[in-house]
Amino acid sequence: MNKLEATRHKADVGDVGVFVGLLALLIWAPLPLGSNRVWAVGLLLIAAVLLLLGTVFAWRKQVAGAQARLYLFRWPLGLLAGMVLLAWLQTVALPAAWVHALSPNAAAVQMPSEWMTLSVDVFQSRIMAALCFVYWVVFLVTVLAVRDGPRLERLALVFVWSGVLQAVLGAVLFSIKAEYTIFFSSVSHERLIGSFVNANHMAGYLCMCLSVGIGLMLARLGHETAPRRGWKARVLATLAFVLSDKMRLRLLLVVLVIALVLTLSRMGNTAFFAAMLVVGLVAVVLARKTAPQTVALIASLVIIDIFVVGTWVGLEKLVERIQETEVSASAGGKSESIEVRTQAARDALPIVRDFPVFGTGGGSFYNVFLSYRPPEYGYTYVDHTHNDYVEIAADFGLLGVGILGTLVALTLGTVVLVMARRRSSLPRGIAFGVAMSIVALLIHSTVDFNLQIPANALTMVVVLAMGWLSHTLIVRRSSRSAANAQEDEE
Repeated sequence: MNKLEATRHKADVGDVGVFVGLLALLIWAPLPLGSNRVWAVGLLLIAAVLLLLGTVFAWRKQVAGAQARLYLFRWPLGLLAGMVLLAWLQTVALPAAWVHALSPNAAAVQMPSEWMTLSVDVFQSRIMAALCFVYWVVFLVTVLAVRDGPRLERLALVFVWSGVLQAVLGAVLFSIKAEYTIFFSSVSHERLIGSFVNANHMAGYLCMCLSVGIGLMLARLGHETAPRRGWKARVLATLAFVLSDKMRLRLLLVVLVIALVLTLSRMGNTAFFAAMLVVGLVAVVLARKTAPQTVALIASLVIIDIFVVGTWVGLEKLVERIQETEVSASAGGKSESIEVRTQAARDALPIVRDFPVFGTGGGSFYNVFLSYRPPEYGYTYVDHTHNDYVEIAADFGLLGVGILGTLVALTLGTVVLVMARRRSSLPRGIAFGVAMSIVALLIHSTVDFNLQIPANALTMVVVLAMGWLSHTLIVRRSSRSAANAQEDEE
């Protein structure tokens, strides 16, 4: 049995509980303030270990099948494992001579000793190392548990429903302008933030949920039958659509768009619509056969969701906020300028210069930046750079940036290949959603730190896994010939 046959073969793996647990974890992760607390990270770690143990138990009689399947995902698993090793290497006590050779500045800021670490803040780096392990485990569990189309579709639906849960929760609290203190954090719902603390992180999460939902909608549109002739047949077809799962999903997407607009996140909304247009254009070019469906869905999202629904819920407030944003602080814009928003990232670049290879240690940015921030910051609290690229480079060095950059590039290349070559609608639709999620987060990460929020990072890891799953997914259609099926699988 070769690797492809191993994925086609449905082994008797009793991992329904593992799959349900994975779905539950994805819904839970955003609820406790985006899991951006030490105790919440501990819960994620416990859940990941339980999922891993459950997976090992479920596959105990199918070891060869598990190995064959994991071989298909060796590149993303290997790269994520590389991040785990790098994160733990930063926390391990090494001979002082090694640290002086590998990271002279890390050795210089530590007390003289025979043993030193590459991280200058070991406690925070251990937390980040635990999170990296969680991400690797969740990716592994996802690719083992999601072996067919129904599970992949169910996984995508859970993202949509989780986003709707956040939207409803946020709308209720936003409507009463709730203010409270929870887990020693002051939370104000002046904008729609769901269970997050920051509206931009809520927007980042909704972008991923919306992207996956749009991909699922495209997949379901791909199941359309030939157009019916005659007005009676068309009326019946319209009624069938109104009562169908497609219409229900379309309404859920409207809810998510409303929530995204109400976050008033400038870059969150910009990144989402820019990603939708860019990936939509790529999809139209690569798959001309489904181009009309893709164009129709994107047009409906722009026209119905923005100009109709968006205007009703107050789109003009978001537009006004974007218009009030100036490039420089001296221009006097009412909203935070681009210069101010990117100030911390620019001031953090010397950290990357001083710790170029291994960084200062995962999660160490806040303490390290205290020595680099200019005096004009005063007592301003700066815990992140508002730029994921700079913060990852500062924490993990160019080595970490290279590992993650390779993972994202390979995944993006994989999903583009799926959109170009696969004939089945589900893999193409999921690939579209994954590509859109990646592009949106790449844009949003230039002025925010979504990847520093465990819930958003965990969600992105599963989205990346879905991209690789769309490449290996076997979708059988009784109407297709064996030759076409083989061509699609290859």
